[in-house]
Formats: sequence, structure tokens, C-alpha cells
Amino acid sequence: MSLAEWNTPHGSADRPVSVLDRIIAVLDAVKEADGATTITDIAARTELPKSTVSRLVADLTGQRYLERTDEGISLGLRLFELGTRASVPRRLVNAAAPVIRSLCDATGERVGLWVQQGTDMVSIAAVAGRLPMLPARAGLRTPALTTASGKAYLAFCADTSVVNRISALLVADDADHFREELARVRSAVVATDVGASYPGILAVATPVLSSDRVVLGAISIAGPSDAMDPERVAPLVRAAGASVTRRLAAA
Repeated sequence: MSLAEWNTPHGSADRPVSVLDRIIAVLDAVKEADGATTITDIAARTELPKSTVSRLVADLTGQRYLERTDEGISLGLRLFELGTRASVPRRLVNAAAPVIRSLCDATGERVGLWVQQGTDMVSIAAVAGRLPMLPARAGLRTPALTTASGKAYLAFCADTSVVNRISALLVADDADHFREELARVRSAVVATDVGASYPGILAVATPVLSSDRVVLGAISIAGPSDAMDPERVAPLVRAAGASVTRRLAAA
């Protein structure tokens, strides 16, 4: 053993160093406590000074990642909220995978599954169609304001702040027309995008809802605007969205 190793306290090599490491160590310590715990216990588990633990716990409590009760310190609601949101894409993909494959097989067109993030729609699954210029990778971002998937989502979004934020760049008349279009989408349960996102490309989309009618995302189909008939594919897309909704409820 070297002199440096001899003079290093046992376990210090594993002690969290960066601020992020310390935050994660504190959260892990609270999780491992399997119930309410104390500053002293967290400090012992993490090998951090009590003053450091106390400061981090105060900050994490202020942000709702931890909470203090009469019993002690426990995990906060914000972690559960984030966990719930993180599970939605996995649940959606699992429920939608056979549905979007069947829709692609029936039409030969690109089919995508989308969720809303900020002012964009983000692809979490896609099956390539006959048009190679249309990306089919997960993680693709497109504007919610103009895309069929975005309009299908926004038409059924109960959070008006989301709709207001996304439509904020529109001038008065355009904003009114946009809201009228969303009303038509709600009535038809289908949205269209004729060349706004990709010139020459027609897209048709429908919302995917939870069992309690909360919109989770949207399914879209896209193909050449001069060869794909929106009237023909709209019922197929609506049926696909309803099928995913049923599969989610049964999961």
C-alpha cells in the first residue's frame, strides 16, 4: 500500500465528488431507506458531511424532489411526476407497435407515433414508407403548430397554456383560424397537413388517448400529396388511434 493510500480514509474513493454526484447520492440514500429517513442517516450512507447533506436536502425539498414530514425525509412528488411522464413513451410504443406496423402494411406509407415536448412533436416510433426522403427515426422533432400530429394532439389537449404557448407566434387572424381548425379536428378526430412541413407531402393524424380521455400523443401517416387520398386513409388512421387507446386501457 502506498503512503497516499495509507493516509486516505476508508471509503473516500467512493465518496461523491461533483454536485450532481452528491444530489444523486442523497436521492439514492433516501430511496434505499425504504421510508422516511434523517440527515444523519443520509450523511452516513453517502459519506458526506452533515452540513452538505442538510443544504442539498433543503434545496431538493424546495424543488419538491424530497419532502419533510413529521416522520423524516422522504422522496417528493416531483420524482413520481417525472417517473410517470417517463413511462408514457414506453407504454405508448409497446401498445402502438403492432398497430403502426399494420397501418404501414395496409397503406405502404410512413407511419409515426408522436408525443408533445415544448413547442414540438417528437417521434418515438416510426415505420418507413415508400418515400425515402421522409425520416423514420425516433427522436425527430417537428413543429406542433403546423404538423398533422401536432394539430391532432393540440385539438384534444386540455391544458390551454400548452395551446396558447404554441400558437403565441401567430397574429390575431391566424390564431383565430388555427383555433377554428382545432375545433374541426376535434369534430373529425383527424388532422391534416398538406405540404406545410414537407413540400409535396400529405400527412393525416389522429390523437391517442388514455382510458380517462387524456391525450398522450398522436399517430400520423404521411405520403405523396398527389398519390395519397386523405379521405381514404382518414378512417384507417382514426381506427389505428382507437386501437392503441384500447390496447393502453387493457395493458
